[in-house]
Amino acid sequence: MSGDVLSEPKPIALNPHRSGAPGPLASRRPLPNRRRVESAEQLCQSCGLCCDGTLFDLVKLEATDDPGKLKSLGLPVKVSRGLAPVARFPQPCAALCADRSCRVYRDRPWQCRVFECGVLKDAKAGRITFDRGLQLVKTARRRADKIRNLLRALGDKDEHLGVGERFHRTSERLEAGGAGPEANAKYADLSLAVHRFKMQAHDRFYTQTDPAGTKPAS
Repeated sequence: MSGDVLSEPKPIALNPHRSGAPGPLASRRPLPNRRRVESAEQLCQSCGLCCDGTLFDLVKLEATDDPGKLKSLGLPVKVSRGLAPVARFPQPCAALCADRSCRVYRDRPWQCRVFECGVLKDAKAGRITFDRGLQLVKTARRRADKIRNLLRALGDKDEHLGVGERFHRTSERLEAGGAGPEANAKYADLSLAVHRFKMQAHDRFYTQTDPAGTKPAS
């Protein structure tokens, strides 16, 4: 994975990859609304922040990934031009289903196989309970939802784009001047909401991905 929502936006324009909007073959089962979780799988499906354009704005492919196959599965893989071309696809993810499962799970890229957020690692290691992990996930999702609601209120309704890209774009527009008092007040609320989410994300969710060559999870 690459590009957290609080870093500079990556130079990608289109990303029907991971959003609240499900992919074309997405499940229509309702979103999980769990009060308790007892496994890593349940915790992940209660979250989805690493797939829906909240934590990351793109996924870079590794040498072991097959860009052609992933593209045939519906992921909008793009290859950059240059001496060292990089294949990547933007988030929100086109493979993210409405129930937060992944419709290309067996063929998911290496980065998706090896990434585990800090909350998941802590729960699996017994440092926190899965129920405590769920509480942290729900808090993060509420904060992310607040950011999206404020972005909509400020005129950015491009739900197919990652939160980071939308926030930076909105910031540039409003800081250029010309906004009224109401918009400026909402922008102040948005900036605070992003700051609060960043603090939790860096404290609880972002982790160091294992180095390339590590055997990915099945």
